[in-house]
Amino acid sequence: MLSDLTFREAQIWVQADSEASVRVEYFDENNPKNTHFTSKVLTEDSSAHTANLILSKVEPGIQYRYRIELNGEILKPYYSFTSPVYFHEKAPPPDVKLALAGAHYNLDGPFEPPYSKYGGAYSIFQKIYEEKPDLMLWVGNTAHIRESDQDSRSGYLKRYTKARDGIKPNALLAEIPHYAVWSSGDYGSLDSGREMSLKATAQAAFINFWPKSGSVVHQDALCYSHKISDMELFFLDSQSQRDSNNNPSKIPEIFSSQQIAWLKQALIESKATFKLIVSGAPILNPSKEKKNFSFSEIEKAQLLEHFKTHKIEGLLFVSGGSYKGELTRIVHSSFYSFHDLTVGPSTASPLDSDSELNFFRIPGTNTFERQYATIEVYGEETDRKLKMTVFNLAGVELWSRIIGQRELTANEDKNDA
Repeated sequence: MLSDLTFREAQIWVQADSEASVRVEYFDENNPKNTHFTSKVLTEDSSAHTANLILSKVEPGIQYRYRIELNGEILKPYYSFTSPVYFHEKAPPPDVKLALAGAHYNLDGPFEPPYSKYGGAYSIFQKIYEEKPDLMLWVGNTAHIRESDQDSRSGYLKRYTKARDGIKPNALLAEIPHYAVWSSGDYGSLDSGREMSLKATAQAAFINFWPKSGSVVHQDALCYSHKISDMELFFLDSQSQRDSNNNPSKIPEIFSSQQIAWLKQALIESKATFKLIVSGAPILNPSKEKKNFSFSEIEKAQLLEHFKTHKIEGLLFVSGGSYKGELTRIVHSSFYSFHDLTVGPSTASPLDSDSELNFFRIPGTNTFERQYATIEVYGEETDRKLKMTVFNLAGVELWSRIIGQRELTANEDKNDA
């Protein structure tokens, strides 16, 4: 899997069947004789024989080919990727397309309940690959930890291995950079939070399979950011800092003050046209269910007020951890509207109906079928557009919306109601 891609570095995630020495051979397609190799890594049982390999000879705007060397043997086939074009102070930002996957559930016979089928329709990954996105986001519940997995390191690693094995074609993983956040299905039970006994094990397992998620090393939470074109993505950990027990003497928290402080400062420093906040918990849905940020009512109110006070422009919320899809919008009288694109399940089973009272939902966006989404950013440098589109399993468009750069500006005199 292409686990990270920036102007001057790429990272390739590999999983072997057993202990092995692995490295990556790679080269510029226009200069195939100048071959580079990453450092060798010895895979270990303690990390499910995974390795994350650093391609340090990458330069901007070049197409590279690569393949894996396993125990000294070069494996087939070659895969390819193109590093981002360096445009800053040289050219307008390039147009980009992101693909978004919702909840992924890979069936595992011995651990499935009788007479129920919680996963299927894995052909959706082929449809996503055919979109040829520049980047792919996994917005929560990427593995679905079972009861059998929650009490051991081996259980977590086996479940992540099984989930990853269900993603085909291989080129989807190998040629497109992938970034993820987790929801309760990747962490533990629904009510699990910061005091979960195997919290460190759950975090380590997620990082083993989604390496970029552990990149902000001073944080106890799995939060991080990534830039592409004139977008910046901020990934939030909605699980390991959660304190949502029904204790009347404590105020519920979903993200924690430390993680929110990181987000606030990162947004103030960001120069991106569009700033996407990605979370495994729906942010704007007003329903106070534990899976939603609204369960932590005070924490949510303070964060949204901060965005307005500091005039953070270009915000879009993207969320998962849900088994239905919707677009939520909060309209402000003297600030721009906030939107939250909640992506429903991709291979997990969707809900049949919705009893949740989301009075901020935009009519026509409530979807109860397997789906994926794309976000495209395009247009003139001073008038960029962001287009959200949701597709069903067959690749048929369910709905789409376009939001202009100017609609996400902090103008206290405007009324967009």
